[in-house]
Amino acid sequence: MIISNDKREFLTMQVPQLLTNLTDSAEAKFGLMTPQHMVEHLTWVTKSSLTRHGEPEAEPTDSQMYFRKFMDKGAVFKHRPTEKTAADLPKLKYGSLAEAVEQVPDAVDRLYQTFEQNPDFKTFNPMMGEFTFEDQELFHYQHFKYHFYQFGLIEKYDGVES
Repeated sequence: MIISNDKREFLTMQVPQLLTNLTDSAEAKFGLMTPQHMVEHLTWVTKSSLTRHGEPEAEPTDSQMYFRKFMDKGAVFKHRPTEKTAADLPKLKYGSLAEAVEQVPDAVDRLYQTFEQNPDFKTFNPMMGEFTFEDQELFHYQHFKYHFYQFGLIEKYDGVES
């Protein structure tokens, strides 16, 4: 499958299609997550990013300035190994991978609905700062692609050498 450069097409049409190829036995090229952890992670990040968690301070924090640079450079994710182990993974929320996969289209739909209902809305969280619709769409486009590469659902990702 040729991965669309159109972010909305990728997120709304190709993501559900690609997820049909994910199995419980898929092994990650890097990182600790299982396939179901990855899907639940993407759903949670997408849904939780669509609100305001407080208000910005007068000056951006170091973390917010880091994320702004990350976004301005195209939001290309890179694997950063840690000391964590599989024991540090969160408890799974859904009973199966299939049930977790069913949640993804709703999370993506919420992204688009949030901004269609309020085009000038900006999300905010203390770690990443304020995000416009364009920021959110780019972030999630790259985030999904990164994890789909991690589990072999796509062949290439700009932030990881093949």
